[in-house]
Amino acid sequence: MNSTPPSGFRDFLPGQAALRQRAAETIARVYRSFGYQPIATSALEDLAALTSQGGGENEKLIFKVMRRGEALERARAENGELADLGLRFDLTLPLARYYARHGSQLPHPFKAYHLGPVWRAERAQKGRYREFWQCDADIVGADSWGAEVEIILAILAVFSEFGLSGIEVHLNDRRLVERALETAQVPPEKRDAACVILDKLDKLERSQILTELSAELGAGPAAAVEKTLMSEEAGAAYEALGPAEVSALRRIESAVQAVAPDARLRLSPHLMRGLGYYTGPVFEFRHPSLSGSLGGGGRYDRLTAVFGGPPVPACGASIGFERLLLLLEEKNDAEDPGSPDVVVTVFDDSLRPRSIEIGAALRAQGLVADVFPGMAKLKAQFKYADQKKASWAVAIGPDEAARGVLQLKNLRTGEERAVSLDEARALIAA
Repeated sequence: MNSTPPSGFRDFLPGQAALRQRAAETIARVYRSFGYQPIATSALEDLAALTSQGGGENEKLIFKVMRRGEALERARAENGELADLGLRFDLTLPLARYYARHGSQLPHPFKAYHLGPVWRAERAQKGRYREFWQCDADIVGADSWGAEVEIILAILAVFSEFGLSGIEVHLNDRRLVERALETAQVPPEKRDAACVILDKLDKLERSQILTELSAELGAGPAAAVEKTLMSEEAGAAYEALGPAEVSALRRIESAVQAVAPDARLRLSPHLMRGLGYYTGPVFEFRHPSLSGSLGGGGRYDRLTAVFGGPPVPACGASIGFERLLLLLEEKNDAEDPGSPDVVVTVFDDSLRPRSIEIGAALRAQGLVADVFPGMAKLKAQFKYADQKKASWAVAIGPDEAARGVLQLKNLRTGEERAVSLDEARALIAA
């Protein structure tokens, strides 16, 4: 059978997996330093929830899970919906469900971080996969613009931790977008579709965007949208649509700049963040070496109401983990997959218990001790130690076992000698 993963899915070699793990641990550490607490949610969500909350084109990309047993047969007989669950396409909707269920047990406001895989059945390409990780930071229960500032600063702190410079932060407000579309005479029922099209500006040529807008809205409204949201002179007219909202964006910009002076912030009228659940400020992080965004988010004050109860103000953002890894790999930021300090060889099965005991004793001192798991000649076991890039190897034959010593070999110098367990610990730890 074919050993290649399905299109858009990947395997990772030890060094790659170690780099991903270190990156995730770094992101989590930075988020915790801002007071965010970890959460975890189910990979599967009810299909009805996934398809009802302004997920934009992501709703068309859901990996659906079929009903089971009698429920599936009944749906087939009735020509009904064969699926009832779907894999999550982002981490925001799961957070809204999570908060609706557990909010009474959480601090208020609640600062959460959420790292994990999501799935979208889209065409795979460089930096875009069908299974990929997102790294979200969210604040639920705060309606102050300070929440946006905290989110943006946390994301920028992550990028700074990885030594990334030249980060741009693009800001907009979906309420301004709504007014611009209204001014352009775009019917309410077509505004979400217009936002989805405009959100492709970093992926498609401007002419392609205009063609799609004209097909969806008609030539007149499309031209008006271009003038207000896409042209170079859009700034002044755009600010006139909502002075209060623009002032709030400027306040966010000023507060972020005071703490992160190297970040480049700008108001971008064409920034959509093409998800219908955004209700206010939206923002996106970009790096000069990437054609798309490195992350983004915004305010979504009504999403929790989907699961019952009143709407709760919320704001959050996600780091594009796979794109971040592309930048780290381009920097030749390699990672040691976990070389052991010492490999303990096994002379034969009768002496395996002694090797296992030696390995345990060395681990108890904080060393990484790898006991050879199979059965092979010592030459092959020393080769295994070299492949694992261990610094030391231990051999315990019948003579060493009888004398209560072990043979310790320095794999860098080739020197070896018989030593006690305590001496071995000291030499390996040095």
